[in-house]
Amino acid sequence: MKGTMLFTDKDHAFSSREVFPALPVPGAKTLNPTAEETTGFLGFGVAITPSSCYELSLMDLPQRQALLQHLYGKDGLGLSVGRLCIGSSDYSPELYSYDDVPFDTELTHFSIERDEAYVIPMIKEILKINPDLYLFASPWSPPGWMKTGDHMCGGYMREQFVDCYADYILKFIEAYAAHGIRISAITPQNEPNNQQKYKMPACVWHPETEAKFIRCLRQKCKQRHIDLKIWMYDQNFMDIPRALWTLDNCEGVAEDCDGVAFHYYDGTVEGTKEVQQHYPRLELHFTEGGPRLNDHYDTDWCKWGIIICKALSTGYRSFTGWNLMLDECGGPNIGPFLRTCGGLVTRDSRSGELSYSGQYKAFSHIAPYITPNSKIFPIRQAAYDGWQVSKFPKYTYAVEGILIDNGDGKKVAILINPNSSGLQTQLQLDGTSWYLELLADSISTLILEG
Repeated sequence: MKGTMLFTDKDHAFSSREVFPALPVPGAKTLNPTAEETTGFLGFGVAITPSSCYELSLMDLPQRQALLQHLYGKDGLGLSVGRLCIGSSDYSPELYSYDDVPFDTELTHFSIERDEAYVIPMIKEILKINPDLYLFASPWSPPGWMKTGDHMCGGYMREQFVDCYADYILKFIEAYAAHGIRISAITPQNEPNNQQKYKMPACVWHPETEAKFIRCLRQKCKQRHIDLKIWMYDQNFMDIPRALWTLDNCEGVAEDCDGVAFHYYDGTVEGTKEVQQHYPRLELHFTEGGPRLNDHYDTDWCKWGIIICKALSTGYRSFTGWNLMLDECGGPNIGPFLRTCGGLVTRDSRSGELSYSGQYKAFSHIAPYITPNSKIFPIRQAAYDGWQVSKFPKYTYAVEGILIDNGDGKKVAILINPNSSGLQTQLQLDGTSWYLELLADSISTLILEG
């Protein structure tokens, strides 16, 4: 077989070199694929937020089409999943729900008209490039009149409006379908434990209220013959106890939902495997996590490579980042996070120039090589003993990686070295040892074919 390695570090971007089978090097770190297997991966994506759509709408048409073709086309990153906002999120230029008339429980004033200005047109442009894009949607807040406090920023969902809110969500699904946009899944609430100090669209849901909503929505979907997946929870890894408590104690929820969605802001992805151990039917989905504008924005490829490999090794079925595009200030934004989050791509509002995040670079190393038919295996570093204390305070991390087998005779290994010095490694695969030098703070794609 012929081996080619593409690598990115501080001095190289997608550079290429040939690698060769070799006799064992005793002092090198040995890397082995394990027998654990992930299949049926939906794909990678980002949130097509209202702010992202607004920024896209400001671009010249040829430049926008070229960018979207690169991100969603088969010859580019091939992103195949997208997250939409149901009404405003904190990354929206304006604050609104689809029915802001107080106590309109018949939803006679429901309207997606404001989405039709720039959100829906941008989604349609993306769908022209990838008609099979898997879209799921999340609300940041119900209409304020369904909540304590009577506004969209903060407060708690009121149980008396659960049935009405299920109708509200289905009206959204049907209104988007009328525009040719199919929503395949929803999460009941973005971050249901968080009201964000009343500074942005947010809503707290008690687990029992979330459970009641899931059961109500599932029943209405059956009655209307709507094929819609429901991914519960949609917040940080660390609150596994909430998700498991809901599944264990709320009758019917384990049958009526299809998966559990997680964000990466707290906790560890490995811990979420407990959900599948108890409820193997339920899928795991990574639904939010994006680059920080002023924290290694364009150089944090190792962070994203590691979390992607860990998620895939844990059996996640999709991986979706945060905003597709923001401006150089991390906006537009409603809330406390201006100049905090960055987009997958940044557009400078003054020059129109585009710049690309470390997450984009990690996606570029991984996303084009994985299909729904891929078999994905964790790669583990043999005899990793942890921290060599004599080097304190320095810490040597294990190499993180996955092996991708698409059944076409070609195998692809993704390898991340997050350490401040290079590592000698050897990948053991099908009886052959491949000698690889992984540069410091690098992500590499090894392609073996022939």
